[in-house]
Amino acid sequence: MTAVAEKKLTISAFLELDVEEGYIYELLNGIIMRRTSPNLVHQAASMMLSTVLNTFILAKNLGRIYAAPTDVYLTEFDLVVPDLSFVALGNPAVVHDSLYVDGVPDLIIEILSKGTQNVDRGKKMKQYEANKVSEYWIVDPLWKSIEVYEWRETGYEMVSYAEESGEIKSTVLPEFELDIAVVFAK
Repeated sequence: MTAVAEKKLTISAFLELDVEEGYIYELLNGIIMRRTSPNLVHQAASMMLSTVLNTFILAKNLGRIYAAPTDVYLTEFDLVVPDLSFVALGNPAVVHDSLYVDGVPDLIIEILSKGTQNVDRGKKMKQYEANKVSEYWIVDPLWKSIEVYEWRETGYEMVSYAEESGEIKSTVLPEFELDIAVVFAK
């Protein structure tokens, strides 16, 4: 992920720019970040997580899950495109004309790739924490691991972790447990 400009922009100013096609753009604290499309390993993990989570969420009527590229407007200076985001029923975040989520999702999931891992563990995690995203998952296809962080008054705290095998649990999705081997199966 590469910073495109150092000038701090609002989302409305960013949306008026003519940007180069073929990239995914995000705005982190007003700075434009550009990344390339994800690889197939990343996409396979995303599809499996989407399927498992959507099945659970629909069965329990908990809300909606959105997959990239869905824009999420956290603040006037933060437009992110998480790999997956979940908005619970009753969350004040608003889906505008089926185009973007305006507000803070209950859960955001980022799947690491070579080009995004430092930002996903750094700037983006700090923005999610500052905006009080209740739960943040970091999925690492290389290490076949999933880290689950829960927002607390003191910041994010890891509440669940598994590598290669084992289960993770979610506090945002009650009763949800996931055998991570399913996510990374070939």
